[in-house]
Amino acid sequence: HDVAIVFNVEHHGAVGDGNHDSTDAFEKTWNEACKTLSAVFLVPANKKFVVNNLVFYGPCQPHFSFKVDGIIAAYPDPVKWKNSKIWMHFARLTDFNLMGTGVIDGQGSKWWSDQCKTVNGRTVCNDKGRPTAIKIDFSKSVTVKELTLMNSPEFHLVFGECDGVKIQGIKIKAPKESPNTDGIDIFGSKRFEIEKCIIGTGDDCVAIGTGSSNITITDLTCGPGHGMSIGSLGKGNSRSEVSFVHLDGAKFIDTQNGLRIKTWQGGSGLASHITYENVEMVNAENPILINQFYCTSAAACENQRSAVKIEDVTFKNIHGTSATAAAIQLMCSDSVPCSNIKLSNVVLKLSSGKVAACVNKNANGYYTNPLNPPCKSLHPGPTP
Repeated sequence: HDVAIVFNVEHHGAVGDGNHDSTDAFEKTWNEACKTLSAVFLVPANKKFVVNNLVFYGPCQPHFSFKVDGIIAAYPDPVKWKNSKIWMHFARLTDFNLMGTGVIDGQGSKWWSDQCKTVNGRTVCNDKGRPTAIKIDFSKSVTVKELTLMNSPEFHLVFGECDGVKIQGIKIKAPKESPNTDGIDIFGSKRFEIEKCIIGTGDDCVAIGTGSSNITITDLTCGPGHGMSIGSLGKGNSRSEVSFVHLDGAKFIDTQNGLRIKTWQGGSGLASHITYENVEMVNAENPILINQFYCTSAAACENQRSAVKIEDVTFKNIHGTSATAAAIQLMCSDSVPCSNIKLSNVVLKLSSGKVAACVNKNANGYYTNPLNPPCKSLHPGPTP
């Protein structure tokens, strides 16, 4: 393997005192490192660098590492931000590593308090450009490991149109009340491995959006937040496809949902070959939730005949406690019912000790014992 060549941001004028603006120095460092084989863009330990929005675009030379051992901090005051929906935007990279033992801190609290208020118990935000912390687009063979991401103004780590991504041992944290601070969001991407991550935010720990396939997640710890979501799919009568998602080994602690698939009425397409296994729920609301009537507008969402088809979804070895009476909710479309839904060794009781319920609307499939709470209309079936 080639010898790594280190490009330290301090050698290009960055000042790690938590005060100076190091945006230009980061840009210069990137431009130099990008042209060099086996380069390491280094943010050194025990220093804090404040930067405004940055674009880190390739193509670059292979074996390129962006190593954060210190702290990168965003401007805490929205007024200081340049008009950008993304704080750090990486794109068109191949064989790229984002790594290190440091912290990427979006310092989002002022964004949340300035732009969001509580109306009738719901948080409503005027979404005037709250930035995503890190977005990686049109890239392949990417590794993200060890880093801590925290307090993004909005989403923390978003992937678009990527192929071949490994995310290992990262931590993402933001307060439970922080709005739309998703952990990892994946759109239009394929071949992801996400392992040993610890995520606790104000929204989805992991969300898998349309056009994504072959996503494997192992050893996920999630909470607080909204659990793991597939969707929302089919918004605005659009066509959506998600397939081959496998979660093996997870713990959901005090989350607003556990395993959730959400689709809008009026959409089309398919969500299929989805397996969740070896999952522990600890006082999670809605531990198992398929919702084909997802809708966020205050107006009543009218019934529509078209829907995203949901099929071949397996829930296996799911145990623990539910904070909501309905521990299992299979709310499928009237016109396009869910098919081949399988529940095997699923045992959920209420945190209060009372008996939980299963609500099944238009979900076809089978179960193998134990299944508790029992779900009507599912057939006893072979062991999957």
